[in-house]
Amino acid sequence: MPPKPSLSKLFPNPVGPLRKILREGREQLSKAEGDIRSVAEELQSLGGARLLAGLTAPVVEKEAPPEQNEISTSPGSISKGTACLPCSRDHLSVTSSALSEGIRFARDKGVKDHEVMRRVRIALDELNIMERIDLAPEEIAKLKGAEKDLADWTLKQSRDLRHAITAIKDVETMEQAAARASEITEEFMSRLWAVPAEECVTCGEVRERLREFIERRKRQTMSS
Repeated sequence: MPPKPSLSKLFPNPVGPLRKILREGREQLSKAEGDIRSVAEELQSLGGARLLAGLTAPVVEKEAPPEQNEISTSPGSISKGTACLPCSRDHLSVTSSALSEGIRFARDKGVKDHEVMRRVRIALDELNIMERIDLAPEEIAKLKGAEKDLADWTLKQSRDLRHAITAIKDVETMEQAAARASEITEEFMSRLWAVPAEECVTCGEVRERLREFIERRKRQTMSS
């Protein structure tokens, strides 16, 4: 009579494979932990506390006037040197965008709506900063020739536009102010392009930014 097969052959012990799986799992976790620690150390060396906070913070969508996010108007950027013309272009662009965005809310809820008033305030703040800092008399006095003429022209247009904004009382007057802001911004760009390079020490940078701005506007127009 042939010997009976042992139970170990009929029913292999599952502990061995299970141990292997657990061992491999621990190795993977150990490797991942090391990778995470390395990344954390690198982030910390780069000032990662704020970076990590930004990565883990919940995403909150916030509506902003078009193109406003693309333009730097921080105090640091507007107080550097005598680059008042590049900064003036930025302030005019933000003003025009804020008013155009405000019209959308005004048509639905009136000019006294909170969102409308907030955008009107943004527009006025931009003009006030431009007039008092970038186009201050002592800053314009440092300019010469066509560059100074453009700064003088821009200052006058800014004051006229500010009066138009403070006179807003309904949707119609707001549309007029927004249209005027757009006209001034485009006219400023045209005049800046016409300034001879030898008469504008700050035109190189701003012309490049204008070129990028125009290309973005063309793409937006074609896609809309």
